[in-house]
Amino acid sequence: MTIKLNAMAAALAVRDACKRHVEKDRPIDNLYIDAIVERALREAASSLPCADDVFEGMAIAIQAQSHCTATEAFEQVLRLLDPSAPLHYSRWRHGGWYVGGVRYPSGACGCVSNNYPDRKWRIVCDDRRQALNAPGDVTFGSREAAARAEQLLALHAWEAFVRASA
Repeated sequence: MTIKLNAMAAALAVRDACKRHVEKDRPIDNLYIDAIVERALREAASSLPCADDVFEGMAIAIQAQSHCTATEAFEQVLRLLDPSAPLHYSRWRHGGWYVGGVRYPSGACGCVSNNYPDRKWRIVCDDRRQALNAPGDVTFGSREAAARAEQLLALHAWEAFVRASA
């Protein structure tokens, strides 16, 4: 990440810490800014590898899709690239699970399922799969593993989207 992106991540962390203190009626002059910034930079460094132009392209697209501010879009991209961020699941009507925390350039969220004859976990909309148990049919041992793999698949879709738009 560039200096700009690291600075934004640090600024957001400081802002959030100040908000928490204000909400609890605590003075903000006792904040340990150095520790907050150090943690924010460490977390940003552990993000999934993403080129700066892709990161910025993702933020611009999300801002347009969500009608949010640039800062809110930046925060969403940071969460999408955080491999330790908890993923949220909600039932899908066809027996699978929607995966909150995975987002494609189209605005679609992730979806994983083990609702197959062999009961193995798969990414539902995985274009690599032509048929079950055929080459390209990637399976996973758990819902979490499938969702984390889809997080990477979505990042590749974002990279292709941003590079095609450039």
